[in-house]
Formats: sequence, structure tokens, C-alpha cells
Amino acid sequence: MDGNLNNNQYSQPQGQPIPHQGQPIPPQGQPIPPQGQPIPPYNYGAPVYNPQDLEPVSIGTWVGILLLMCIPCVNIILLFVWAFGDGKESRKNWAKAQLIVMAIMIVLTFLLYAILGATLLSAFGYLY
Repeated sequence: MDGNLNNNQYSQPQGQPIPHQGQPIPPQGQPIPPQGQPIPPYNYGAPVYNPQDLEPVSIGTWVGILLLMCIPCVNIILLFVWAFGDGKESRKNWAKAQLIVMAIMIVLTFLLYAILGATLLSAFGYLY
């Protein structure tokens, strides 16, 4: 070989049709359908939403949710159920945001108690 590539070296053999001419190439991992059949759409792993899940939550439902959040221990369980279970998207996002804020508040509370405890021990440590 003289180092020059022939442009026809990688083309289809003469006289054979190009497979799926005019159709998109299926993503890797999908089988190629027989000639003449359309390629099914591929969603690339995107979640499929139920249209009812995208509707807003009503005011009455929010009042009920806020009343349920006043019950100790039940509120934490319900937040996890609403955040990671099925349901309306706005309620799921609200529950996830509540869990994040709750985790931040717990961390800040422990830090405050640690600082306060260290301050009190250093201030009144001479009494022992």
C-alpha cells in the first residue's frame, strides 16, 4: 500500500442496498429491526410520568398535609413515604426539601450543643 486510503474502501459493496436508508440508526444495544419496519422510539432512560402526577396539589390537601406534619414521629415517616413513593411531583419535591432542611437543622443543633457544652465546660471547669 502506498499510504493513501481509497475512498471506496469502507463503502457498501456495489449493488447491495444500504440498510435502513432514510431511517435513524437505532441506539447501541437495540436490535436492528428487519428492513421496511420502523424503528421504535427510544426514551434514553427518561422517566415516564403519569399526567396526574404533574397536576398541582389542592389547598385542602396541603392543609391536611400540614396538620399531619404536627404529629410527632408520624411526620418523619410520612415525609419518607411522600418523598420516595409514588404520588404527585409537587408533594414529592416538597417532602424531599423538608427532609433536607430537617437534616441541616439536626446537624446545626448538634454543632450548637457541642459549642455550648465546650463553652460551659471551659467557663465553669474551675469548679471541679
